[in-house]
Amino acid sequence: MKTRFTPLVKIKKNDLDKCERDLLKANRDKENALSALNEAYSQLKKISIPTDGKISDMLQERAILQIQRDIIKQKQEWLEFASNQVEQFKKVLNNLAIEYEKYKYLETQEIQQILQKRSKEEMKLLDESALHSYMYRQENR
Repeated sequence: MKTRFTPLVKIKKNDLDKCERDLLKANRDKENALSALNEAYSQLKKISIPTDGKISDMLQERAILQIQRDIIKQKQEWLEFASNQVEQFKKVLNNLAIEYEKYKYLETQEIQQILQKRSKEEMKLLDESALHSYMYRQENR
């Protein structure tokens, strides 16, 4: 049954579904960031600093170590950004869910009012019909 809230409910439902998809995507991005960070840490553990040998080898390993630390820092920033995205989408999703439920409730209330109005009209018609039938029987006696 269509009411004046039906189009709004449909729009709010579409917005809610889109936000849920965005939240799922943000969660996947966060998981990817976490696995990339863990991979970067495991790569860092594999780097060994020589204790003896040429100074150029030691400087080279130190540069590699610094590059890996920079990569870890980038991955941490990516994870932090992804976590913030997830939190923002959760807040938006919560607000959209509240709005959707509000309009859904209003639509339900309006449907109930329409049904009650129809029920009263049907009762009036039945009463009139019964009255006419009674009056017709009284006249024909």
